[in-house]
Amino acid sequence: MSGFSELWLAMDTLIEFVSQSILVDSGAAMVLLATLPAVLFLKGDRTLRCSAVAMFAGAVALILLGVEGVIGAVVIVTAEVLVVSALMLAMRKRQAQLEASLDAARAAIRALEITEERRQVFSARAATEYTSSNLNQQEPVSQPFNTD
Repeated sequence: MSGFSELWLAMDTLIEFVSQSILVDSGAAMVLLATLPAVLFLKGDRTLRCSAVAMFAGAVALILLGVEGVIGAVVIVTAEVLVVSALMLAMRKRQAQLEASLDAARAAIRALEITEERRQVFSARAATEYTSSNLNQQEPVSQPFNTD
């Protein structure tokens, strides 16, 4: 049991050391926390996933280059704002394309409705003309019984 307690104590010491060195000595935690909203991009499409990974890599690069603290966090947040802006522009473009497609589909449906109405009117006229022409062309029926 003493081995387990020594391991537990060593792990507590390691966690305290890492947390103190990250939180107190450097602004790396602030830079890493600034990348937290980019986690939401990981559920998006390919472009968003790639931009989230690029932001994480940028945060690590900033930490390795020594740009930590508020300045590093501002750089990461600025990158996130740029990604969101690009996403909004892409969504607006896609929305315009969908609206154009929807308008084209509406126009095509309306054209089909007009064509169907014309076909029905033509069919009704043709049937009426055929019936009236047949009535005019028929010979009078002779009556077998003469009532005179």
